[in-house]
Amino acid sequence: MNQSSGYAETGRRLLAVLRHTMTAEDEPALARRATALAFLIRMANAVLVYGSQVVLARLMGQFEYGVFAYTWVWFLVIGTVANLGFAESPIRYIPEFRERGELENLRGFLRLGWVVVLVAAIGFGLVGAAAITLADPYIEHAYVLPMLFMLVGLPFASLQGFLEGVARAYSWTMPALFPVYIMRHGLLLVLMVAAVALGADATAATAYVCLTATLAISLAAQWWSIARRLSKVVEAGGRSYRRAEWIRGSIPFSVMYGTAQLFAFADVLVLSFFVSPEELAVYFAATRIIQVIQLIPYAASVGTAQLFSANHALGNFDRLKRITHEVTFWTTALSVVVAAAVIAGGHLLLGMFGRDYDAGYMTLLILSVGLIVRVAAGPAEDLLNMTGHAAWAAWTYVATIVVNIALNVALIIPFGIAGAALGTSAALCLRAFWLAIAARSRLGIDTTIISARPSTEALKGLLPARDAPTPAE
Repeated sequence: MNQSSGYAETGRRLLAVLRHTMTAEDEPALARRATALAFLIRMANAVLVYGSQVVLARLMGQFEYGVFAYTWVWFLVIGTVANLGFAESPIRYIPEFRERGELENLRGFLRLGWVVVLVAAIGFGLVGAAAITLADPYIEHAYVLPMLFMLVGLPFASLQGFLEGVARAYSWTMPALFPVYIMRHGLLLVLMVAAVALGADATAATAYVCLTATLAISLAAQWWSIARRLSKVVEAGGRSYRRAEWIRGSIPFSVMYGTAQLFAFADVLVLSFFVSPEELAVYFAATRIIQVIQLIPYAASVGTAQLFSANHALGNFDRLKRITHEVTFWTTALSVVVAAAVIAGGHLLLGMFGRDYDAGYMTLLILSVGLIVRVAAGPAEDLLNMTGHAAWAAWTYVATIVVNIALNVALIIPFGIAGAALGTSAALCLRAFWLAIAARSRLGIDTTIISARPSTEALKGLLPARDAPTPAE
């Protein structure tokens, strides 16, 4: 009888937590709601990306898909740098301006941001096109046209990055993520299939023409949605511009996230010098599958990065520490579960790309284990970025990318694509724990799973106190 009462009490408390999380307007509930929505969107994104990549790989064939993959890597790297850090700096600055009531600075930042991003992205596109044209004699001919088409879409992608950052700063998860992670990939798949059905060649170049159209459509939808919301929360009025300060404060994000993309895809770029596009396609397919693991820390970042900034601005160290430990615990636990599922179904998932893709299973296994270890180091990067240490965190990327490239070159030669996975995983774990050590020494917060090991610690603040009134009752 007592045991039954205990189960009933536990059930009531869990239902109370769910109601509280879904309806409350306090800071932790908002963060968890944003994180949950971000996770669902990114989970749908992972499924959509996997499905679209399978279709593209089968539609284009292994050689053209390898060309598409190589060009996609450069699209991600250049697109991250081209916004000069204004895709991430809104998450730092906007909460500060709101907490301090600096509305003129807020309005000025919102105006300056999109102008800087547009000008910078066009500039990067023109420079990139000139570089490709000059280097044409030295580049594999199959890469040239897709790379040029990719650069045409660069300004659209960069503006989407800025809008995503603005929406995340306000915890508007749906307009921040849906156009980028759902609409973009869905439209690309639809347009590519339609183009081939209408007689276009199933090549990487055709795919990047479709990508440019996709980016323009999704940008228009995202701009409309966010502009409408901003008009309701930002009163009209004068603007104050601290151009040099904001650009100087944003560029470290550009360096950091640009090198992060370069760091994440150094394996693909190094592989391109040693293997054929067909082998590159196999490796890239494995990296697309493990995205489902990577989305877990990203979803947590969407829900909590702005809280790191706001609580640091308010000097609320205890809340900052508690949020960090909760994020570490749950992201690690979820990552282990999801990675186990990916590893168990790896052969089937790779086989969907085509008959020759099962060769990437060992790559899949190595990368999955490396990601679990990286997540266990905690959200040290977000914590440092949102507390004024972004420049230092950016330079850790510069240092570890050298290690990453060196390890890839050393291990690819004897072990092929499995060597690329080993080198990338080792470098990823090295940087993650380097950042965790920095967060502990500079902020006094241990971000690793060791500090969050008991579930009761991570659950503090999640379950309502026994003597507290039940939410919504």
